[in-house]
Amino acid sequence: MRLTIIIEKGDGEIWGRVEAPGFLNVTVGNSEAEITQNMLELIEDFLENEGKEDEYWKGVTLESIEFDYRYDLTAFFDLFSPLKINSIAEKAGINKALMRQYVSGVKHPSAQQVQKIESAIHAFGQNLMKVSLV
Repeated sequence: MRLTIIIEKGDGEIWGRVEAPGFLNVTVGNSEAEITQNMLELIEDFLENEGKEDEYWKGVTLESIEFDYRYDLTAFFDLFSPLKINSIAEKAGINKALMRQYVSGVKHPSAQQVQKIESAIHAFGQNLMKVSLV
């Protein structure tokens, strides 16, 4: 089973939430790994209790769960701090000052702006995959 953890930045920590039929849980941590571990513990408890009779969750084990991750911009640039905000803004064709406001949470990007940022990040990652070091 594939579940999506949505990662958001809170005060001094990051938040992770999973929304699935019959299950909505939120946890906090200092890293993606900690959020993932905490969420697995919440799911384990759910499967042993209220989820054991739920049709959607029948047959699901912790071993069968895989996570996808979605990030708000603030959490993304906090967790992936080596990426330069200005560089991604430039590649996305977004004003650098506006991008910094998105990342700080002062302003919120439209769905179109989010798509431009995500495309720029993916292109950057594809370029990194082509790197060979000697």
